[in-house]
Amino acid sequence: MANTKQFRGMTCHRLGNSGLWVSEVGLGLWKWGYPEYDKSRVGEYFGFQILDRALELGVFHWDTANSYNAGAANSERLLGSYFSKRPQTVRDQVMLATKVSNNSREEYELGPYPQNPDRFTPNQSGGSRLYLMNEVERCLQRMCVDHIDLLYLHSPDTWDDSGEWITPLEETWSTMDDLVTQGKVRYLAVSNHSAAQAQQVMDVLDQVGKDASRNVVAIENCYSLAERSNVASDDEGDEQAFLDFCKKRNLSIVPFFPLAGGLLTGRYTKRNLDTVEGRLTSEAIGPRFLTDERLKLAGRVARMAKEKGCSPAQLAIAWLLKRPQVASVIAGVTKMEHLEDNVGAINVTLSHDAMAKLDKASR
Repeated sequence: MANTKQFRGMTCHRLGNSGLWVSEVGLGLWKWGYPEYDKSRVGEYFGFQILDRALELGVFHWDTANSYNAGAANSERLLGSYFSKRPQTVRDQVMLATKVSNNSREEYELGPYPQNPDRFTPNQSGGSRLYLMNEVERCLQRMCVDHIDLLYLHSPDTWDDSGEWITPLEETWSTMDDLVTQGKVRYLAVSNHSAAQAQQVMDVLDQVGKDASRNVVAIENCYSLAERSNVASDDEGDEQAFLDFCKKRNLSIVPFFPLAGGLLTGRYTKRNLDTVEGRLTSEAIGPRFLTDERLKLAGRVARMAKEKGCSPAQLAIAWLLKRPQVASVIAGVTKMEHLEDNVGAINVTLSHDAMAKLDKASR
């Protein structure tokens, strides 16, 4: 395939117009940490096995954040424990991405999240120079690394009512540029940003960046067959306009939540909702996905997957990998079998007719 490389059988793509490569199946570490107290689902014992296996399978794009597990920051701490117990060659293979903009806690600290004005001052989140400098240093310490390969601003630093920027973009992104100059960060990206917001960020970086290489290389937004409009991250929800923008600006899309909380794994059907156990029947996000329309979509995906001889999750990920500008798909993993199944998506071929059927089913 043109413009790609291979690592242990895994296809790799460049992010944007940069020299940074990612495995097309990535590893999301949202529910990773210390289950005994932070409500995560993967701890060190099984987590280390999954991480080792990920590299064996060619999955070297690992994605975390400073605020995962209700601000516990333990996903980063688990990675730090892992890297400290592995040779430097392992760290060199991993393309390590993390995200900042939210509060993060000290180890073993619990409390309300995300709003906790008795614990966190306004300077402990957002996009200010003070916050970004302090928090990136804490990320490095937690992960036991000397640099972050890809740093995302986790969400726009804007007022909820007006959408106006709280911290001037010049301050936020000149700080990001400084972090690259200092060698603490290699590449920059944004998450949960609309096309208009990403354009403003890129315009500012053109002004404050030290050179043309200091720019946004990727956008990590929610994107799946079940929620196609969410990739735009704005009120209009125009998927195609967002894809066109990313193509024009040579930005890579990194979808998160590709399986819609498990909806697209075939786990949930209209008949089993009273008995099946899982996130969508036990957590607050359930009503968002367990609608008649989305359960019908899940059923169609499961039937198509059976016809193709793959799992529903593999089909859903394969569809994303065929979308314009998608470089890597971040799929959360809490069991070894999830990882093995996700990686199988690279072997699923989708014809033009198959893509058309999926497009029609998900409109």
